[in-house]
Amino acid sequence: MSARKMIPFLLLNIVVSAVVVLAILYWWDNRDDSAATAVSVPTTITPAALQNTAVAQPLIAPTNTPEPDSGPPIHIVQAGDTLGTISQLYDVTVEEIMAENGLTDPNIISVGQQLVIPVGGVSTPVPEDTAVPEEAVVPSPIATEAVGSGEAVVEITAVIGPGQVVDEAVLLTNSGEDRIALQNWLLVDEDGHEYKFGQVTLFAGSDLRINTTSGVNGPTALFWGLNEAIWTSGETVTLRDSTGATRVTFEVP
Repeated sequence: MSARKMIPFLLLNIVVSAVVVLAILYWWDNRDDSAATAVSVPTTITPAALQNTAVAQPLIAPTNTPEPDSGPPIHIVQAGDTLGTISQLYDVTVEEIMAENGLTDPNIISVGQQLVIPVGGVSTPVPEDTAVPEEAVVPSPIATEAVGSGEAVVEITAVIGPGQVVDEAVLLTNSGEDRIALQNWLLVDEDGHEYKFGQVTLFAGSDLRINTTSGVNGPTALFWGLNEAIWTSGETVTLRDSTGATRVTFEVP
């Protein structure tokens, strides 16, 4: 092919190449502008206001619980407390709290009441040592004459100060269980001296003193009115009732 015929092809190639180069440059320019625009325009993000949806919780007053010592903790009842909530707080049962504090109704507790919490189980009281009383020594009873119920027993139990008129006296005792009237009874010695009783009653467990000398009669003492002593050692004192029968005798020591 001659050079003359190749000129149109060369021109066409130049035009096509130029168009391709321009297209590439145009695309490249547009790409940089888009990127620059995207970078230069700031994006403003407005945070949406969040609605407070938190549910208000009731204010619970702190429970004043004393610091535990060697024993179980003490819970002071506050307003709104129940045995159920207290048992859940300490992980014990309502029955254990009631047993520890001697409660009979689980619905009755009062504000300020102190409850012992049996965290280690219901305590068992330890009984205190009880002193064993010493066995009392009972004296052996002295054998006496059997006395029927309601019977009076009159005895001459002593002669006081024999031979001394100021002190001399015979002592009578009613060791029975009933009183006895001594009216018209006689107290006699071996020499014929007689003392006749007036309206005198000797009560159960009582003593009556018959003095040899003079004096003023009383409930427990009578006076014979003699001027000299009549009782001597070895002499027998005799007491007779109103019928003259001998009721008791006594030998002066």
